[in-house]
Amino acid sequence: MAARNNNAAGRSPPFSILTHHAGRFLATFYATWILLAGLLSYAQVVTADNPPLVWQETATIIIIAAAVTVGIAFPLAIGIVEGIPMVLAKLYTDRVREEARSEGRVERDRLWEAWNERRLAAEREGRPFTEPTPSRNGTQSADSG
Repeated sequence: MAARNNNAAGRSPPFSILTHHAGRFLATFYATWILLAGLLSYAQVVTADNPPLVWQETATIIIIAAAVTVGIAFPLAIGIVEGIPMVLAKLYTDRVREEARSEGRVERDRLWEAWNERRLAAEREGRPFTEPTPSRNGTQSADSG
């Protein structure tokens, strides 16, 4: 039983993401919901048959627009709060990894060029060259020469 508690302590509860970002999610949800409902209400009022509507008709249009757009605003808010940071983090880590790979390639090429210069110098001077080739990870390989 104690081992199970130790393992569970390292994990977060399944809905911790929702509670962790609840404030940001609610703010984003309400902002997108109000924006979408307002735009839809405005479009319906402007395109109405008799533009100077009475307040009851305008209120009905606003309520219907709010009900329709809640289903659009919810997944949109999830995408904004969770998706955009996730995509940006992925792009950042990919860029950092590519820079690290590039630096590794430069170092590997430098090792090989230095080794080749020593080999050619030994060849020009007529002396034997027994230095092993550099391996991919930058160390000397023992089986080649």
